[in-house]
Amino acid sequence: MQNFANATIEGFVTHSPTVKQTKTGKSVCTFSIAINHFNKADSEPSVSYVDVETWENLAKICSGNIIKGKRVMVIGALRQDRWEGKDGKTQSKIKIIGNEVRFLENFKSQKDEKKYDEDLNSVQAV
Repeated sequence: MQNFANATIEGFVTHSPTVKQTKTGKSVCTFSIAINHFNKADSEPSVSYVDVETWENLAKICSGNIIKGKRVMVIGALRQDRWEGKDGKTQSKIKIIGNEVRFLENFKSQKDEKKYDEDLNSVQAV
């Protein structure tokens, strides 16, 4: 039985996306989102950082349009990476494999500096 592991997050991009190709030629784009948490008792928000990974066509779109500091919403599945650290202990990290990215601000393309198409404010993996 498969468990429900979907997540929706909204926040600000912390760094420009990185795009790589797998050995099989698939594009993968990675970036991180900072999520502010406000508590009534604290005047300053606490911040969580979540890594996001998108694949193939969505990776190409994200790599050309996501810019550090811009607000986005990502909808996708939670995944856990596990590895053995230098000290021999098992390390782990949870990330979101995005299958939909919503651009919550007007974006500019990093490549051609044209204004981002306002009609394309949500992109889904196909």
